[in-house]
Amino acid sequence: MINNNKIISLCLAIACFALSYSFLTSSNIPEGMFEDPNTGKAMLLGEIAINELKQEPFKSWYFEEFNSYKVDQELIAAISNPSQYSYELFLGTWCADSRREVPRIEKIFTELDINLDKVKIITVDRNKVSPENEQEGKDIRYVPTLIVRKEGIEVGRIVESPSSESASLESDLFEISLGIPPAPNYSEN
Repeated sequence: MINNNKIISLCLAIACFALSYSFLTSSNIPEGMFEDPNTGKAMLLGEIAINELKQEPFKSWYFEEFNSYKVDQELIAAISNPSQYSYELFLGTWCADSRREVPRIEKIFTELDINLDKVKIITVDRNKVSPENEQEGKDIRYVPTLIVRKEGIEVGRIVESPSSESASLESDLFEISLGIPPAPNYSEN
């Protein structure tokens, strides 16, 4: 009888150890996400759909910015045929500029009747690298970077924020549609 009690006690001790070990080593990172090595928080990497930003742990900052942004209706009305362009958006879920500008870009695109399912959205790590290396050859220095193409040729980009203090995302998109794209913030021009 004593041996059975020792075996049961030993089994319970092992089970408790295994449970506590798994509890201590488990990550709070949701499945399908990656841990930011700088903060330990969740981040997305690779091509995503816009709706992935509308879930935990991103949705609070996403909807706060989306709901508070007021689109310049006059400027977007002046952009003729925005669907003639293709769009590729690079962002970092860890990046304050991405957290500010990407919800605004979605709101503008919604007003322009641009289908967000047709916008290629790539999330990158802090080195501006995605798992499938979609950033290669695209000079992604800062995020967010919105690349605008017409017939496969880049006609403009918005990098990190509007091109100047007096510019807006809408004015930069308008200038791109006119064929006079603003210089990125890091440009030496």
